[in-house]
Amino acid sequence: MGQMTGRLSHTPVKVRLLALGTALLCASPHVQAAGEADGERAAIEHCLEIIRPCQMSDGNIRVNGGGEAAWAVPYFGNLAAMALLAANDVRRNPEDVVRVGRWLSWYARHQEADGTICDCEGTASSCKSNGKRDSTDSYAATFLMAVGRYTQALAKPPSAEILRAAAKALAAVEAVVQDDGLTIAKPDYAIKYLMNNVEVHQGLTEGARLFASVGMEKESQKAAAMAARMAGSMGKFWSDRDACFAYALDTKDQGSGGLSDPYPHGLAQLFALSYMRPPRPGLWARVIRAFKPDDKGIPAERWLIAAKRNAGSKELDELRRATINAALRFSGKDVYVGRPAMTVIALLDGTARFPDVPASGANR
Repeated sequence: MGQMTGRLSHTPVKVRLLALGTALLCASPHVQAAGEADGERAAIEHCLEIIRPCQMSDGNIRVNGGGEAAWAVPYFGNLAAMALLAANDVRRNPEDVVRVGRWLSWYARHQEADGTICDCEGTASSCKSNGKRDSTDSYAATFLMAVGRYTQALAKPPSAEILRAAAKALAAVEAVVQDDGLTIAKPDYAIKYLMNNVEVHQGLTEGARLFASVGMEKESQKAAAMAARMAGSMGKFWSDRDACFAYALDTKDQGSGGLSDPYPHGLAQLFALSYMRPPRPGLWARVIRAFKPDDKGIPAERWLIAAKRNAGSKELDELRRATINAALRFSGKDVYVGRPAMTVIALLDGTARFPDVPASGANR
């Protein structure tokens, strides 16, 4: 998820989400965990208890569970679904798998003909499309991931409706692929965002496996080919001059970047440090000098995901504790569903982790 001119892709959604989480982290008293394992379990269970009430009666997942007013962003719904599935992998909960199935069916019923989907606004009993979306590429890519993980949890193919929706999501991604294999956020906004492209590669990777597992070979081969082509251009985001990743590239592949702002500059680096391979020497050290986990826009759980691939044991333990302590202070009224979802994924790691992204290709 990246930044658009004058506003953010996936924002005001993302900015409000991250600002709320940071306010909680800064303003709330420190919570001591009873022990690392117990603390992690308590944090995960607390996050799940926030996620579940966000699902409305029709299966849609809104950004928080408090109050009658409802706002739903499918990107965050996909993250919530993957968090429920990740927890189910560790401790079986058939009801959570059913919840995910209801979400994916809702998504399928509300896709546009081209495979895109819009945000919804209204009330808990009547939340309707507002005709807006912050991106095409990340919404569709995370849906492919959610369907793939749901299929694994079922140990059988999902409904034909969900599989048709997955094929349409692949078409939505294809519609924003550029000549170099990278994606722009939306057909009418020709900016390539690092965070979106990381998520797209992950969605294509897991989508290729999903389609192969259900006998949709044409779609599997297309997704795999798109991912391979994209991998050949991911290196474009790296700037030798700035010694960090650009968070965005324009139509001429001119990068916007630096390390001045936690969001989007810092968060883009954490995405790269978490998933892009091979790692860039010295980048982790530069990022931890420039920013800290309670800076607005780069919440603790994103630091933890990156730390598991880059940090020493002391730093990793500190970030794990920060993530647990932040999570235990989450409230369904004060935090959007994306944060508890990513916290579950960060703490569980393992099969919950999103795939690595090859970052070959020429640097700028």
